[in-house]
Amino acid sequence: MSEIDDSARRGPSTLWRVARAGLLVLAAYAVVGALAGVVWEAVWTPPGQVIAQHQVFYDSYASLRRVFTGTGWYVVVGTVASAVVSLVICLLTRHRALLTLAGVIVGSALGAFVMLRVGTALGPADPADLAAHTVERTTVPGELTVDGTSHFGIKSPYLVWPAASLLVLAGVFITLPVSPFPRDRRDTRAVDPHEADLPGARHG
Repeated sequence: MSEIDDSARRGPSTLWRVARAGLLVLAAYAVVGALAGVVWEAVWTPPGQVIAQHQVFYDSYASLRRVFTGTGWYVVVGTVASAVVSLVICLLTRHRALLTLAGVIVGSALGAFVMLRVGTALGPADPADLAAHTVERTTVPGELTVDGTSHFGIKSPYLVWPAASLLVLAGVFITLPVSPFPRDRRDTRAVDPHEADLPGARHG
């Protein structure tokens, strides 16, 4: 069988392995993102708010100080979750450097999104929605949100996921360097330097 036929035979199998590895990376980030969302909502303490005459007020200065704790905990939990999943993925797939890089970039964005959606879904509803239909004085918890500077529609705290993942990826590749391209498996024989210098070595 010629080398061309052999490569064609191995091609679909290789593509399937690459696609499967990519899907597993995205699934890992999605699962970890969901777990991070649960933890984020669990460790967060909602600020106390009061609805009266269709308006929302904070019930104390302590509650006012807790306004940005949702963002702070998102950054803390997201950084740890992203770093851990990135470390595991990089150690398992580092022999395919380009695939790992692409998976970490896309997967970290997916993890940030899933964490946000799960955490906010588990957290209290927006008091402003309740205020539109409430006249009497009512005590409600504040909404779990992420605040920060927006760039192209992306708030800065969301960037902790890709930042932590890429930092871990860089550390793994620096510590355990690999070739960015898979090796050619067709010729795994060791070449003797003395044989390479012989006139007939190449036509052996």
